[in-house]
Amino acid sequence: MVKKSRRGAARAAAQAPGHDEAAAAAFKEQLGEKLEALGLAPGSRVKVWVMDEARFGLHTETRRVWVSKGTRPLVRRQTRYEWDYLYAALEVVEGHAEFLHLPTVDLGCNQLFLEHLAASDPQAEHIVIADQAGFHLHPADARLPQRVHIVSLPPYSPELNPCEQLWDVLKDTEGFANGLFKSIAKLRAALRPGIRRFWEDASLVLSLIGRPWLHDQANASVKS
Repeated sequence: MVKKSRRGAARAAAQAPGHDEAAAAAFKEQLGEKLEALGLAPGSRVKVWVMDEARFGLHTETRRVWVSKGTRPLVRRQTRYEWDYLYAALEVVEGHAEFLHLPTVDLGCNQLFLEHLAASDPQAEHIVIADQAGFHLHPADARLPQRVHIVSLPPYSPELNPCEQLWDVLKDTEGFANGLFKSIAKLRAALRPGIRRFWEDASLVLSLIGRPWLHDQANASVKS
């Protein structure tokens, strides 16, 4: 039986090298203004998302296990250099979740995911809060899909993005943690139950958002 961990929350809370505390605080206070500055038409249907991606591979994701007292725990481990990437977006107000498996991280894959996000609700304007990684499309990029708008996080501020906490939750999924997978297809199948929980339970998404400032500013500034 896998013993659950929540290391992701601690990681997200830790300050990254180069973190600017003042910039992070300003982002929390000014997010509503940034949303208003997008100039969306009054009456538009709007969704506000936080987005991130993570690498998964055929390396075994080891987790703690329960064993009888006095018994030495043994977990088989596989080391294979084959990778997959899971893109995710969590909707801040209504608690929707979208995921897409892609083979790498680059601008083309980021564009594909944003197109996937836009297609999830073709009538809505989609505001995507994301970090400024070099493989993310930036706000003025002509390759942005229609009805998708980017709001960039301050550099080195993972604590502002709830998606940073999502990955350890998924890696703790029973059947995935400590698993040995023969192929990327089998790895994806093992992640599916954890992903499905977020698809089916908006309250779980909103509990992961867990930041009153984010929910409050999105609700106050972007109204359907």
